[in-house]
Amino acid sequence: MNLFVDILAIVIIGVLAFSLLYSFSVARQHKAASGNLGHDQQISKPVQKNIYTRNPIFIAYGIFFALLLFIILFYAITFY
Repeated sequence: MNLFVDILAIVIIGVLAFSLLYSFSVARQHKAASGNLGHDQQISKPVQKNIYTRNPIFIAYGIFFALLLFIILFYAITFY
């Protein structure tokens, strides 16, 4: 890989890490401020039982990292 791709990959990983940490901090602040569900509707029972596996943010991160690993594996097999 050339230098541009390396720098771009580092920037992308940095943005992803920042957004994940920011999501955790906002969720923690919201939980501390409200102490309960607040004015939102009741969360369904399956989502309450599986908080992390049913969260769309975590699902999106999981899909992204799975695709990233497949791309890395494809390039490793194809070009090395």
